[in-house]
Amino acid sequence: MQLQHQETNNGINPQAHTSIHLETPMKAFKKLHLIFILIGGIALAFGGPVGILFGIVIGWAAAYLTLQGISGFKLIKLNFMDYPLPHPVTDSKLYERLSAISLHPDFKLEQGAWGTRFVFKDMTTHKILIDQKKQTYSIISKLTKKNLVKKRHNPGVTEYSFAFTSVPIIRQLVDEATTSLSEPDPTSAKRAN
Repeated sequence: MQLQHQETNNGINPQAHTSIHLETPMKAFKKLHLIFILIGGIALAFGGPVGILFGIVIGWAAAYLTLQGISGFKLIKLNFMDYPLPHPVTDSKLYERLSAISLHPDFKLEQGAWGTRFVFKDMTTHKILIDQKKQTYSIISKLTKKNLVKKRHNPGVTEYSFAFTSVPIIRQLVDEATTSLSEPDPTSAKRAN
C-alpha cells in the first residue's frame, strides 16, 4: 500500500480524508483455526459429546496460541529489518523534514528524547531508529499502552496487521524526507551565484 501525493485541479489531495485500509496479512492462517479445532474434536471423540467439546476447546486454544506465535515472529522480523538511508541524517533533521511533509490524517508525528515516531490510527507507535555507523534505519512497531489493555483479544495479530500496513508508508515518507536532504537547497544556490 503506497501513499499517493497526487493533486487534482482544485489542489486538494483526494485521499487526504479517506482512511487507510488495514490489510490482514494473517488471513492465510485462518484455516489453521479450523484444522486445529477439528483435530482436537476428533482426537477426544472417544470421550463422547463432552470429550468432543473439550477437544474443540483445546483445538481452539492451540490455534489461538499458534497464531499469536506466528504473528509475533513475523512482527519481530519486520521490526529488526534494516532499511538503507539515502542520505546521512540525524533524528532532529529527520523530524524537521517529516514535519514539513503533509501526512495522512491517520498518522501523527512526534519527537522526544527517544527520537522520531509515528502514531498510526491511535493504535500503534512506530519508532524510527537510525544507525549512523551503518547508514540504515529500522522501524520498531508496537501497540500503544492504552491499546495493550483495551485490545487484549488477538494482540499479536492486531499489532502485526497495523505494522504490516503502516511500515511501507512510513518507509516511503522517511525515504522522501532523507532524499530531500541530499538535494541542493535553492536558496543556497542563489547565494553561491
